[in-house]
Amino acid sequence: MIRINPSKISGTLHAPASKAHAQRLLFMASMPAYPTRIKNVPRCNDIDSTIACLESLGCIISRNSTGDEVVVKPFPKTSPMPDVALNFRDSATTARLAMALCASLGINADCRASGTLVKRKMIQLTGRLALRGVTFSNFSLPFVLSGRMASGEYSFTGDEGTQAISAIMMFAPCLLSDSQIKFESELIDNGMAELTRLSMEKFQMSVVPTEDGYFIPGRQYYQSPEEIRTENDWGLAAMWITAAAASGHEGAGLSVDNLPKNSPQLYRDLDNINALIYHKFSDITIDASKMPNLATLYAALAIVQGASIRITGVPQLKVKEADRLAVMAEIARKFGQKAETFYDGIQITGNGLPFFPTEPVDCQGDPWVFMSMCLACVKADKPILLMDEHGAEKIYRDFLDDFKSLGGSFEIYQD
Repeated sequence: MIRINPSKISGTLHAPASKAHAQRLLFMASMPAYPTRIKNVPRCNDIDSTIACLESLGCIISRNSTGDEVVVKPFPKTSPMPDVALNFRDSATTARLAMALCASLGINADCRASGTLVKRKMIQLTGRLALRGVTFSNFSLPFVLSGRMASGEYSFTGDEGTQAISAIMMFAPCLLSDSQIKFESELIDNGMAELTRLSMEKFQMSVVPTEDGYFIPGRQYYQSPEEIRTENDWGLAAMWITAAAASGHEGAGLSVDNLPKNSPQLYRDLDNINALIYHKFSDITIDASKMPNLATLYAALAIVQGASIRITGVPQLKVKEADRLAVMAEIARKFGQKAETFYDGIQITGNGLPFFPTEPVDCQGDPWVFMSMCLACVKADKPILLMDEHGAEKIYRDFLDDFKSLGGSFEIYQD
């Protein structure tokens, strides 16, 4: 259990590396004939899961003493490919990228998982691969994957998130003929899809943007760039900038360095929203479609003030480590507020007098819920109790250290 005390956030932060980008680079590095050195790799549980999975495929991976630099020696591409046993642990990105890799090469894989991933639906990717020749013993984990995916058209709706899209984009080029990714509606979060495509270019892979998706030429081969660097994460940086703004600094109290200026990542346009949360707000509406991971923080800031807030544009949050919208609604009710979720968001109706529960709040294994509740301390009048002090380690192992260095105060209680 951890107790988060009322605090303010300010200071200087070195932008954390992007976990999602690093995972994609690690999988790309497993494909060429020669090793690739990846710099600025973040330390977190999901990266450990990705590395363990690639080692199960046959990659030889070495890390430096601090863990932020990795050399990937690719696994041999033989015919026929050997069967493998893969444990994705609790990482959905690892699972989706590994499934697409195996399907593109015809690797039969016994796929396992643990934690919240066991409860998460894989149908976004498994359903589409099944239509293209891949067989699954079950459509939710655990299952056995067999067969080889065929080239062709892969259709997605724009609100499905980018993990499955990135998985198809990364491994469809290895097929014998051309493929297409088509969006039936506008892609809500195109930042990571574009970052994936641009990173593939560094490995000499071509994916061509079209009016309604991407054209993917077949018969391509990954070539090592020898060395590549993970981008720092605009989303995590935006989380800290927002917390500093809510502290009463309008963002000026926090300096974040080493953010990539020309990255396609989202989370750039925070000024209008941060102007709203600078003061003690009472009733605001936020379209979070361009900053989906911050939706939980906006909700948490409203909850601890007893404020009303309506957040829209984030349907993908229902299929993360937890249903984040449902979890935040449950937390709001524990604080004495009314809450309801709808297709793409959440409505929290505050009474102005939040009740701070004496029992610890269960963040249900979701790191963004955990970090949001920690950072809600900047608007809280009383301590916030959370059940699991390790809640951020899945994606951001240094979160509590950074929290403390920027002014956060907490105590950890061992069972």
